[in-house]
Amino acid sequence: MKAKQFFSLALLGAVVGFGSCQKEPSTSSLRDEFLVYTAYDMEADFDAVETYYIPDSILVIGAPAVDPQGNKKANYWNDADALRLIETVVAELTAYGYTRITDPALRTEVDAGIQLSYVEERAYFVGYNDPYWWGYYPYYWAPDYWGAGWGGWYYPFSVYYGYTTGSLLTEMVDLNATNRADNKLPVLWNSYVSGLLRGGNQPVIDEAVQGLQQAFKQSPYLKK
Repeated sequence: MKAKQFFSLALLGAVVGFGSCQKEPSTSSLRDEFLVYTAYDMEADFDAVETYYIPDSILVIGAPAVDPQGNKKANYWNDADALRLIETVVAELTAYGYTRITDPALRTEVDAGIQLSYVEERAYFVGYNDPYWWGYYPYYWAPDYWGAGWGGWYYPFSVYYGYTTGSLLTEMVDLNATNRADNKLPVLWNSYVSGLLRGGNQPVIDEAVQGLQQAFKQSPYLKK
């Protein structure tokens, strides 16, 4: 099997490397600690990624909003806490040498799109190769948000792990990619921070910020 992926996981500052087909260890004992997981396409050229656009909201997966007519629609998190998480990602990308484009009209003309999502559901486990499994989940970031012609998602690497309640997902999508025949938009890098819920099912923002910072710390290949 040709290895096209790399996984790293951190718990309390310890970083563990994974082989190309190894599963993530159980997270059932993570009651008071957060876990940070990252993966990336080893064939990606991050030096070719200079500019990026990041939305001003975080998608909430598992809690669709309902409009006045009773129709379900995407639910987005955009209060002060959400903006703090977004600005944390911006600060890390800036420190790594990337340039943020803030004009929404230019979001399809940058090198990469950054999308954040928050999982509010109970734990569930996932295994996928291709197509990208979130394509089957309603209310996820629509691929055409990043430009016409994208009809789905594509991970160049296989991933097997479980998302848990209170997980914060971050993904970098390649907007320089040539439209494939099946119109799949490649994901260059992804991370999730798990274990962010405490009493009252409210995310712990300070730990979420630390988790995002750890995700970049254990992803030195992103640095210019």
